[in-house]
Amino acid sequence: MICLQGLRQKARWGLLWLLLCLPSLQATETEPADPFPTQPIRIVVYTSPGGLIDLTARRFADIARRYSEVPLVVINRPGGGGIVAFEEALQRPADGYTLLAVTRSNISKMVATGREDLIEQLDWHSYIMHNPHVLITNSTSGLDSWPALYQDALQKGDRQLWLGADIGGVKHVSGVKMAKQAGIQMRWIPYSSGGQAIAALLGNMGDAYLGNPRDALASDDLTLVAVAATERLTDFPEAPTFAELGIPGLEQELIWRGFALRQGVPEQRRQWFRQLIYQVSQDPDWQASWANDGVTLVYQDSAAFQALVARDTREFQYYLTEIGLLREPGKRSSLLAGIGEQQARQFFTASLLLINAVLALVLFRSSWRAHAAELMILSGIASLALLFYLMTVSLPPPSTADIVGAQGVPRLWIYLLLPLALYQVALILRHPKKNRLRKRPRLLFRFLSAMLCYVLLIPILGYWLASLLYLPAGLYLLKYRHPRAMLLLTAGWLLFSYWVFQRLLYVDLPSGLLL
Repeated sequence: MICLQGLRQKARWGLLWLLLCLPSLQATETEPADPFPTQPIRIVVYTSPGGLIDLTARRFADIARRYSEVPLVVINRPGGGGIVAFEEALQRPADGYTLLAVTRSNISKMVATGREDLIEQLDWHSYIMHNPHVLITNSTSGLDSWPALYQDALQKGDRQLWLGADIGGVKHVSGVKMAKQAGIQMRWIPYSSGGQAIAALLGNMGDAYLGNPRDALASDDLTLVAVAATERLTDFPEAPTFAELGIPGLEQELIWRGFALRQGVPEQRRQWFRQLIYQVSQDPDWQASWANDGVTLVYQDSAAFQALVARDTREFQYYLTEIGLLREPGKRSSLLAGIGEQQARQFFTASLLLINAVLALVLFRSSWRAHAAELMILSGIASLALLFYLMTVSLPPPSTADIVGAQGVPRLWIYLLLPLALYQVALILRHPKKNRLRKRPRLLFRFLSAMLCYVLLIPILGYWLASLLYLPAGLYLLKYRHPRAMLLLTAGWLLFSYWVFQRLLYVDLPSGLLL
């Protein structure tokens, strides 16, 4: 009886506990799922409007509206080959409202600039398409087939010019691999965009262009002579693959495109994107929009995409090092060979102190005290020149692919400006009676201010427009007020820049954000 009463009491307590927990259980069952998305989703594109990745993102956003309750908005953030867009996407919260449109070109740029950390911080979410790299020639030049291009390469050696979009990029690396596998030599000529490179090919300024299949549609004079794919393209059935030409190992030389998120986005939201991207990839209008473009639509999930990115990262590290555009780990420039980082800092610090100490001693001479401002400016210029030189030490040196190298242009400016500054101060000190006017330091400060504005305007307006504004202003400050002389000097420098920097040395001068 006692045992039966104990069981009844436990049953009553259990029933009471169940009644107390029932509301909370019901609340749990009826609690709504994560309300995502509730606001527009940003698709960040690393190019200006009109590029192929921009077109991809806009087509995707347009069709995705059929499957999403909120719109997807394309935001263009050009600059740094993708660094600007990547950093913006990584600065935003990991809430799933920022989607980054990515291509294989981003991997080569991050590796070339030492920003592999940006690759590692992203969640490479979905691979959606790719197209093979192809070699295109100008049929009017007689190089309308691979055998003709190959024989021409054997005769010219490294004087055969292959044109492309940039230096150290995905197409450049593919071009190096193609030439190496074919057993020929070529010189890579970079342009700011594929359109400029195609125009140069049509103008017979090169022998071949490496790009996308759709680039061959730009003119009837363009011929697609070889395709880096496992089989011929449906849209270009007459173009043989490299494997058919007896050149294996180039089947993966392609440009892929996809989407990435910032790491840390909740799994439920990642699954929402997976479903959306897969639905768009199966949409008939999406598939029809890429017909006749030589594009292969292939969806791959995050695991496969991440493995592909890791493989491409290793490959670009190897080839960029091989062609001299990426410093080997632990390898230092000849200037600092044999000394450590701490010793290098001590060397440059001692050099700066020595230069400024010599100029300070000069100021104690009674005949030069009136020119303290000029000598202080000279000290600043010398210090900055040495600091800039130190900064260029870590940049890639000249190589067979880039006969100037990233070090070349900034060092050229140092070599030109420092002697000119020394000569100007020497003239002032040589004629003290003629230069005791108080306006002289003010003039130098104005000129240096104009030069600073010029440096700041180049990334915005581009080299050509900024130079066109700065040169007349600088000449005006230096008292060259003759319009004809100002016009001739400005035109002379721009022509010199074009023929020496761009045509002879193949330096890619900045185009600016507004162009």
